Amino acid sequence: MSRVVDEHLKRMNPDGLQWDEMTEEQQIELREKWNKVVSIPENLDCTCSNVGCRNNRNCKFCMALHRYYDCLTNCFRDIAEEMQEGVPLKDRFDQHTKMQSSGAEAASVELNENPDESRARLTSVSTPESMRQTLAIWDAVVRVQKNTTCTCSKTDCWYHGNCVKCAALHRYYKGFPQCVRYLADEIETAAEAYRNRA
Repeated sequence: MSRVVDEHLKRMNPDGLQWDEMTEEQQIELREKWNKVVSIPENLDCTCSNVGCRNNRNCKFCMALHRYYDCLTNCFRDIAEEMQEGVPLKDRFDQHTKMQSSGAEAASVELNENPDESRARLTSVSTPESMRQTLAIWDAVVRVQKNTTCTCSKTDCWYHGNCVKCAALHRYYKGFPQCVRYLADEIETAAEAYRNRA
């Protein structure tokens, strides 16, 4: 487990007790604390600036699509940026190319390690037809039930399968939901590899 994930779980559960070690009263107390977080409307707001995306404010499809391509949704990328602070773009864990490549192929665009630059390049050459092809690929991904099914092992969680509240809760405590936590390990491994060489 990555250091970031470990610290995140400690913020969510400061007592450090394993769930099955808690009394029912302790579990309810912790759950009610979390429920207060996701009961605040501002915490549930979509923070993605890409308001033109058809999955904007649709957390289930957004999370499913990005997870399919092994990348993080925009609402968690600030945490990933902190993890890789000081690491050059070319040495970071590449969590963008897979998703962007579905559009690059249709538009015949060569991508590089800078996601913003690649996105701008894609946008500048996109045609209505290439955009339709890209959106069709992404739509096909989120229409497959397996891709949108909650993969979290905490099936007794109050927010199991509720991507809006799950994402909001983990974002509030500066960490990642279990379904994309493997990416935290990948990001931290890439960052540590660079720092060990530097």
